[in-house]
Amino acid sequence: MGSDMPFASWDPGLQSERTHLAWIRTGAALSTLALVGAGVTARHGIGGVALAAFAFGALCGAVLLARVGLRFERLQRALHLGLPLNDMTDALLAWWGVMAVVAGAVIFVISA
Repeated sequence: MGSDMPFASWDPGLQSERTHLAWIRTGAALSTLALVGAGVTARHGIGGVALAAFAFGALCGAVLLARVGLRFERLQRALHLGLPLNDMTDALLAWWGVMAVVAGAVIFVISA
């Protein structure tokens, strides 16, 4: 470890960059799957709850993509200053988005 780092817990590797890219992939995949699901649902004439679930999943993915830069900056600041990393907002947003897409898919299969 270099002497210029303030805390011994700081690892100058690329972990935060890989995590940043993983959140980008998560948001993009969630948005894409939700939009494809909404399109298929609309083409089959199944609207209502299934379409709303896919729309909510797409919204969650879009918000994740919008927040990814902010998350990276907060992560870098916390790692450099030794602050706790306990913000679960993005993880909850991803979880709710995935659950919405799964619910939309289940409703689509049952309705088809």
